[in-house]
Amino acid sequence: MIRKNGRTARRLRKLARPFYSPDYADNLGVLLPLKHPLITPGIAREIYFGDYEKKEATIVSRRLEANDVVMEVGAGIGFLSAFCAKQIGSDRVFAYDANPALAEVVAQTYAANNVHPAFRTAMLGKGAGKTRFFVEQEFWASSANHDSGKAQAIEVDQIDLNEEIARIRPTFMIVDIEGGEGDLFALADLSSVSKICVETHASVIGNDGITNMLTTLFQQGFCLDLGVIQKYVLYLYRLQGNRAP
Repeated sequence: MIRKNGRTARRLRKLARPFYSPDYADNLGVLLPLKHPLITPGIAREIYFGDYEKKEATIVSRRLEANDVVMEVGAGIGFLSAFCAKQIGSDRVFAYDANPALAEVVAQTYAANNVHPAFRTAMLGKGAGKTRFFVEQEFWASSANHDSGKAQAIEVDQIDLNEEIARIRPTFMIVDIEGGEGDLFALADLSSVSKICVETHASVIGNDGITNMLTTLFQQGFCLDLGVIQKYVLYLYRLQGNRAP
C-alpha cells in the first residue's frame, strides 16, 4: 500500500511531473493553485510535492482544537487559513496579508476548498493608516522589514493590531511575516491568546531579535513546546491551570 505522503508517492509524483500539469495540488486535504502568475516555479514545486508551509501545517494540525479562534498574520495564498477553516469552521478563522496582489490567489484557494474565512488585505501594526511594504518577486519573501534591493516598495493599508485582536479575541495566532514577528509580539495584547505558531527569521532580525521576541513571550507566561518545533517554526503555549492547551 502506498501512503499518500510517503516516499514512494513522492517518487511517483516526481516521475509524473514532466507529463502531468494539474491546476491544483492537495496539501493536507487543501487544494492549492499551481497555475497563477504569482505562483513561481519554485513555489509551484513546493506546492506540488506537498512541502508548502509544511512545518507550520504540521504544528497546526497537532494543536488546533474545535474551540479555537485563529488569527493568521501573513496569510500568503491562504493555505493555513483554509486548512483551519476546514477543521473548525470558516467563522472562527481570520487571516491577513499586506500584499494586495495575493487577494486574488487567496480567493481562488478558498473557492477551491469551499471555505470562507474572513480575509483582509492589510498590515497589522500600531495605529491605522498607511505604511510601506516591500514586494519581492517570490511573494513569500515580501516584508515590511527587509528590502532585498530587488523589491518593489508599495504603500498599503495598516489596521490597528490591538483593535483587531480585541474585535476577534483570537486564541491561536499563526504568524509568518518575514522578520516582523519581533515587533508584532512586542506590540500585541495577547491576553486572549493561548497558542502561537510563528516562523522565525534570524536572517532578517538576527538571533538577538529572536531572543528578544521569545523573552517577550516568556514574560507573558508562554512556554516553548519542544515536542513540535519544526526547525525555524516554533510553537508556544500558555499554561491553562495545570495543563497545556
